[in-house]
Amino acid sequence: MSAEFQKIRDGFLGLAYPERCRLCGSSVESWDDGVACAQCWDDPDITVLFRSAVCDKCGTALTRPVTTTTQPRSCGLCATAPFQSARACGSYRGALEATILDLKITPRLNPRIKEIIGQTLRLNPMLLKTDLVIPVPLHRARLKTRGFNQAAIIAKYVAADFGLSFDEGSLLRTRPTDPHRAGMDAADRARSVRNAFEVVRPRLVAGSSVLLIDDVYTTGSTIGSATSKLLDAGARAVNVLTIARVTIR
Repeated sequence: MSAEFQKIRDGFLGLAYPERCRLCGSSVESWDDGVACAQCWDDPDITVLFRSAVCDKCGTALTRPVTTTTQPRSCGLCATAPFQSARACGSYRGALEATILDLKITPRLNPRIKEIIGQTLRLNPMLLKTDLVIPVPLHRARLKTRGFNQAAIIAKYVAADFGLSFDEGSLLRTRPTDPHRAGMDAADRARSVRNAFEVVRPRLVAGSSVLLIDDVYTTGSTIGSATSKLLDAGARAVNVLTIARVTIR
């Protein structure tokens, strides 16, 4: 799409369907930015993207400085996590949070978030050494209510853009789980998703490297439970990608 056409399109949409930034209330001047304005996307105090200084395993932002390139980068909290590595595009706040909340009701990824997802994958090429891209599934009751799985929207984009195999049928959520509420600690969250997943096509998963995708990484309980089931079914390795990560203090 040419820059001139983009200007015409954005100008028309701004007049016909004015969109207000979900964060600051100013006008969203480009369709590419979705529900947040360019200023809120670009301000690092509002929207925090992870580009360096993250834990080598779980991808959480590190508060301690890394002084040498050979020093292992570790948060010290994820040693028992079953996945090989996990990465998020950024912190669950600002334009990333607004985009994820909108994605739960509108099954579309805006061009800005697509670009950020692509940048995150290119910065972490180990995630692309994969045989299958699998979204964290919704239970069929919630899927019927919502009409789509937002994790599958992300996973389909990643698979198509990077030429990977998308698999939405091998991993199922076999029992409904309550939405994670504020105040739930890691143990509560882990109990809520225990035995919530099942691999129904183990022959496809066995021996495969899997990229597991969800919208938000909170405590890692959902990701961990799904990862364990994939590994039990014979997956060679599981890496994880989410749009955002919540910092639990």
